[in-house]
Amino acid sequence: MSIASQVDVGQATILVVLENELVRRGLLSMLSAVPSVREARRTGSADEASALLTEHRPDVLLCRGNDRNSSALAVTAAERGARILLLLEDLDLEAVDESIMLLAHGFLLEHEVTVGVLGEALERLSTGEISLPAGLARILLTRAHSPGSARGTRGVCLTPREQEVLSFLAQGLSNKQIARRLTISEHGVKRHVTNLLAKLNCPNRTLAVALALQEGLILAVSGGG
Repeated sequence: MSIASQVDVGQATILVVLENELVRRGLLSMLSAVPSVREARRTGSADEASALLTEHRPDVLLCRGNDRNSSALAVTAAERGARILLLLEDLDLEAVDESIMLLAHGFLLEHEVTVGVLGEALERLSTGEISLPAGLARILLTRAHSPGSARGTRGVCLTPREQEVLSFLAQGLSNKQIARRLTISEHGVKRHVTNLLAKLNCPNRTLAVALALQEGLILAVSGGG
């Protein structure tokens, strides 16, 4: 399974790696109630996690952004084709390593996690979409529009429609939601996303959004529709 490959909904295997045992056990319990999860394992040990990533090759690694070994484990997981679902304690990103933010395919806010939220996040991963909490999307968009943000330093030329799609991706919208906002087909949205990944030279949407935010390529979009 390549880094950009999809998780088979109904067959997903999850590895939960968290230092906090209470949160670790709680997430495992909730994952057991998600229909799309075939198997979930948990550990608080970095060595055991590395072994599990190598031996069992889970589809998804669920880890916390500021745990000591998360960045190294995320690199290992990505190399083995797993998608990374990052658990954030809050919206303060200063303590989160930038490298793991770029590797992540989706994000969860700890206080918002429910069985339903987990299921939706995993379904988004299965279709190559970003699981991005609205609060986090607003923070990233605010950063992108701050006075000191860079503008177009890569020289990437996006069409107006591609810029709209990119902005909606940064807000965590699915293909279906974007299609509804823009009154175009889902196939049309997928085509725009494919073009964006090619122009930004990124293997997945999360990295494309992170790069676009860093480079100031995302424009504000009205929230109507």
